Amino acid sequence: MDDKFLFSSEEKNAIYRVIRERRDVRKFRSDPIPIELLHRIIKAAMHAPSVGYMQPWNFIVISDLKVRNQVYDAFVLANEEARDLFLSDERKKLYSSLKLEGILGSALNICITCDRNRFGPVVLGKTCQPEMD
Repeated sequence: MDDKFLFSSEEKNAIYRVIRERRDVRKFRSDPIPIELLHRIIKAAMHAPSVGYMQPWNFIVISDLKVRNQVYDAFVLANEEARDLFLSDERKKLYSSLKLEGILGSALNICITCDRNRFGPVVLGKTCQPEMD
């Protein structure tokens, strides 16, 4: 194997540490995010693996509070519908206790969409499973 594809022990340990310490975020910061950091985050997301390297995603940064309130209102309706799918009151109560969003508590939102038609009807990796995007 070509040495340029080998990771050092330090690099491997860093990856394992990130995986081991990854947690869901339940509290969000509202202070502004430096634009350079936002660019780094989106650039990293753009390098995520995708079948056939189709990268079907779009990233929409939402900082306007009016739009974020509209997104929040849509979330509330969808969340109520989801809660009502649970049959027992105990499960509904548990579901309702979960922190499932940070739309208004965060500095901004990033909406990630999937364009299933980006490269037409035939894409490497999607010929038998079109939902692979």
